Amino acid sequence: MLAPSRPLLSVLVSISLVFSLLSLSSRALASELMVNPFIGSWQLESGKYLDDKGEWQDYKKLNLQAIKVISSSHFSFTTMKEIEQADGENKQEFWAAGTGRYEFTDSLYIEYPQLNSFGVTPGESFAFEYQIKGQELHTKRIEEGVLKEVEVWQRLD
Repeated sequence: MLAPSRPLLSVLVSISLVFSLLSLSSRALASELMVNPFIGSWQLESGKYLDDKGEWQDYKKLNLQAIKVISSSHFSFTTMKEIEQADGENKQEFWAAGTGRYEFTDSLYIEYPQLNSFGVTPGESFAFEYQIKGQELHTKRIEEGVLKEVEVWQRLD
């Protein structure tokens, strides 16, 4: 049996190193997700909120679409509204956006918006009770004993 040439051996070692790094990277991400299940990108599947008149507003009826990206310490989301124009074509319009840091416990996910389009003062927070069911994040926000918001997010990655 012939010994592999030096260039071939170098390529094989490089490929082996790449696969080892990918494997370590995948294991590290899997480990981090076990510690922090929020990390990733999420798409809004459904939701509703209680408006200032005490009426429930359904996100689907409002034609809202949103994506939220969550890192190990920060979140960011953008929400768009689909509007039908006079010519029958649909157009996306900006609805809301927010970004900031977050914390979580075994039952609460708490956002602290630093930048937002809806007038929240930095330092204020939104606390959500949550459940993760498979690839879905279910949240509900209760303020002073009143249910204010319910959302279901689907994991994108």
